Amino acid sequence: MSRARARVLALVAALACGFLAGCRSDPTVAAYLGDGTVTIAEVGAFAADLPAAPAQRGQVTGYVLGSMIIRDVGRRLLAQRGLTLSQATTADAVAQYYALPAGAPVVSLVTDTQNVLITLAGSVTPVEPDRDQQRAAYEALYFATGRPVSERYPFEQLQYLLNRDSIGRMIALRRLLDEAVAASGITVNPRYAGLTYGLPVEVRLGQDGVLARASILVHLTVDEVPAEEA
Repeated sequence: MSRARARVLALVAALACGFLAGCRSDPTVAAYLGDGTVTIAEVGAFAADLPAAPAQRGQVTGYVLGSMIIRDVGRRLLAQRGLTLSQATTADAVAQYYALPAGAPVVSLVTDTQNVLITLAGSVTPVEPDRDQQRAAYEALYFATGRPVSERYPFEQLQYLLNRDSIGRMIALRRLLDEAVAASGITVNPRYAGLTYGLPVEVRLGQDGVLARASILVHLTVDEVPAEEA
């Protein structure tokens, strides 16, 4: 290839990159959602309202950005499926949980995201989890004290509890959201590589019915192949 032709092709590529919002690589942008953007500063402003120790700030900002992505993708799914948004989660309840004013932007974000998830969860058919999915859920289970369930119970003793009724609906919802995120054209800043969003599940354990919780993870960075993990 001649040098002149190479320069022309390089110029065309550069112009195309400019038309594609800087090739979606603006370092100040946390994520490109459809035709819009969310900046790192915006994520930080939302996250600043949530109580957290300094060492947990990264987790909080990840939760905020994840909520923004899930809300955006979820709203598209609701429109595609002709679903009416649930109002089961109220801003007052979220505000009370976080001890924040009901008008705080992060309260609106969490409320909207939860209602999107509740609506979508009600629209999917629970699946029968396979052994790998049961194992992943077991390894993610924690008691309210923060101690892992695996310290007290072996997997084989609890496997039967990790069934269609307890974790199958969230596995089905995770599959729906994973596919929607991958097809959405969303681009996430590399600083948030590996970003996930947890769908909560609860399992009653033992004769005393002690409650344990885990998260079924939705993968929000499309450069990864979604894994069947909780």
